[in-house]
Amino acid sequence: MICSIDTCFLIDWSRYSGRDVLKKLFDYGFVIDEVLEEIKSESTLTYVSSLLAEGFLVIYPFKREIEPIVRKIVDISARDPRVKALDPPEAYALAIGIRENAVVLTENRGVVNIVRLYPEFSSTVWRSYELLRRAYELKFISNLREELDKYEKETGHRFQKALRGRGEHNREGY
Repeated sequence: MICSIDTCFLIDWSRYSGRDVLKKLFDYGFVIDEVLEEIKSESTLTYVSSLLAEGFLVIYPFKREIEPIVRKIVDISARDPRVKALDPPEAYALAIGIRENAVVLTENRGVVNIVRLYPEFSSTVWRSYELLRRAYELKFISNLREELDKYEKETGHRFQKALRGRGEHNREGY
């Protein structure tokens, strides 16, 4: 399975001690060079550099080919008040997901809403919650609630209460 990753996702995951689960779930991940240019912190740069050196992160080689999709996504995000305006790196991550049938990894609600509201941009989009939930389902993590708590503490990212209340939290029932 492959993924397409935007900047905000990489920044959060660089702070998370359980980040190796990303490489357990995916064979590799696509990024565009603008994603790398947006990274400013030393810890995120170190994390992303290691992913590039390991060959897990790959610079997407067909950027020109997906520009028409990116233009449509950015245009819709600017016109539709139900969708938060997207910057090009987020739009590229979605376009890559569409073209390559890759899971789009983002925390951006605009991406989530475009996929939900516009069937022509159908793609699988996972936020950190969905990724951690899938890792739990595949038994890469044993206690979902504890992992969500750890993720929130380490990254400063807060999950919606509605998400946290869904489903099993560990194999013993809590």
